[in-house]
This record gives sequence, C-alpha cells and structure tokens, in this order.
Amino acid sequence: MTDAARTNTLCMTMGIRIHIVGLGSPHGDDRLGWVAVGALRRSAVLTALPEQTLTIEKCDQPGTGLLQGLEGSNMLIVIDAVAAGTTAGTLHRLSRDRVGSATGALSSHGFGLAAVLELGRVIGCLPPQVVVFGLEIADTTGEVLSPPVMAAVPDLIAAVEREVLEQVSCASLRWTSSAFRS
Repeated sequence: MTDAARTNTLCMTMGIRIHIVGLGSPHGDDRLGWVAVGALRRSAVLTALPEQTLTIEKCDQPGTGLLQGLEGSNMLIVIDAVAAGTTAGTLHRLSRDRVGSATGALSSHGFGLAAVLELGRVIGCLPPQVVVFGLEIADTTGEVLSPPVMAAVPDLIAAVEREVLEQVSCASLRWTSSAFRS
C-alpha cells in the first residue's frame, strides 16, 4: 500500500475533519483569505487527502456563519488579513490559546473574529484545534493583493499545508498507538 493510500485509509477510519475558512472582501489585501482558499483548493498536497477530510471555503465576514458546519471537525484553520503593525507580508500564526487574546488586535476585521471564536468556545462548537493564519497587509484598496502580500502567499499556503499534514500525522500516530494497545 502506498503512503498516500495508507493516509487516505487512516483519515477515513479515524474520521479526521479539518475545516479551513478564508475570510476576505474584494478590497486589496483584505482579499487574502479568498486568494488563499483558491490556492489551497488547487494544492496537490491537500487534494491528495480524502474529500471528506477537508472542507475549504470562503467567508466574507467573521460572523456566526463561520461557526456553521464545524460539528464533528477536529480542527478549524482561519486565514485572514492581519493589521498588527508589522512589515507587510509578515506571516502570523495564532494557536487556540492565543486566538482570543490577540485576534482583535490582529484581524483586519476588528474584534469580529475574536468575538465569534469566543462565542464558539462558549457554546461548545469549536473543534479541539483552532489556528488562525494571516499575512500583514499593506493596502485595502484596489482589486488585487499588494506585491509584498502576494509574494508571501506561497509561504502562507505552505504553512497551512504543514499544519494540515501535522494534524493528520498526529491523529494517525494516536490511532496507531491506541490500536497496538488494544
């Protein structure tokens, strides 16, 4: 059995479900989440996973719609434009324990993302793993990403791919070790 076939079998057996949401708008660098979703849907790394393992979608606002469809998910990855005062194109990664405290200061959507994630935590619909990825933005005007943000998109995509593969690998290791204990 090939490694890809083994991974597919493990993902289906273990019920791994990862939900990726790209937040954005049609304005300049704020469209980052949408651009990332397009690239992730074409990713050879991610398309090799079983279809039911991964949900990749765009969202125009970080409202409660972000929480829909998370039931049964093991992980939520949110991709958003970031305004934290660092150099344009800087990659940011926030884990679940830092999302609530820092997202309001980082998201270009203001406190909306942090508030929605906190609501999801309170009502118990967030998956065990939550990660927010973003790139520092330069310009929210126009219809394309600014050059520094566009240049950083491949690094963002690679980081999301690594995060997904790590989740799949960790889950398969947990499953394999528990199978041997039985």
